[in-house]
Amino acid sequence: MDNGSWIDTRGSRSSLMDQIMDDYILSYDRFGIEIPGPKMTQLKQIKSFFEGVSIHDLAVEDVLNFAAERRKTVVASTLQTQIYYLKQAVQNSRIKTEEDVVEIGINELRKKKIIGRSAWRDRRLNLGEWDALMWEGGDHWITCAMEIAVTSAMRQGEIHALNWKNIDFDRGVITAWRKDNKAETGQSKQKIPMIQGVREALLRFSNQVGSSGNLFHVKRASSISDKFARMTDKLGIEDLRFHDLRHEAISRMFERGMRVEQVRVVSGHRTLDQLSRYINLRAEDLAGL
Repeated sequence: MDNGSWIDTRGSRSSLMDQIMDDYILSYDRFGIEIPGPKMTQLKQIKSFFEGVSIHDLAVEDVLNFAAERRKTVVASTLQTQIYYLKQAVQNSRIKTEEDVVEIGINELRKKKIIGRSAWRDRRLNLGEWDALMWEGGDHWITCAMEIAVTSAMRQGEIHALNWKNIDFDRGVITAWRKDNKAETGQSKQKIPMIQGVREALLRFSNQVGSSGNLFHVKRASSISDKFARMTDKLGIEDLRFHDLRHEAISRMFERGMRVEQVRVVSGHRTLDQLSRYINLRAEDLAGL
């Protein structure tokens, strides 16, 4: 049989969207490819929304309704990623349909700018904000998550997935799944050097909670940003997101004289263009150079 041919499954169970999502997950599992936690969470959200719907009954309106529901809680770039996961799952099924409703939906969402690249942000910590956050965090696990973010530039999902077995204090490296557009699953295992401040934060946390299993015992990576948002609201800190700590970390690396090649090893960016979105040097700090 031609593996690239389309399969018409009208009336069969395999045409249900929840089964199509399961088959998409299995397509990775059969080759021993691990789907990263954040992606798996989004695939399960898609499966839940379209449960019981046949791909042959799927309409553009269904895709748009899904987008409208998700857009209530996620930004345009996150929604774009999730919609493309839906598209990949449908393509993986190789089922013949009268029209490509997902692609039609994507085009409409693009025109309305409901999906797209993440907005350019240049928010950095202002004077006194970090001290206030650390004081408010106290002995809570969020304090360690913030310290790791602001010293290592690790993303929220990477921090949430950290396991003590992947932290090598002797060699001074952390092994983590990081975003990689060239990898089949969109992520690959990379080594992150423990630069200034990272080791100290991890050692303090290990003394507090022990050094076995996952560092953070919360179900979802979004629990980190949710807790951070509640803290900033309580402290009256405006327009500061957890992901902004990654911007802060990368900017600090350049401010203390690290070269582009060195920063890229830490941040995981493949190109200078990707990295430049995270460099937010202050004009006043450059005065007199």
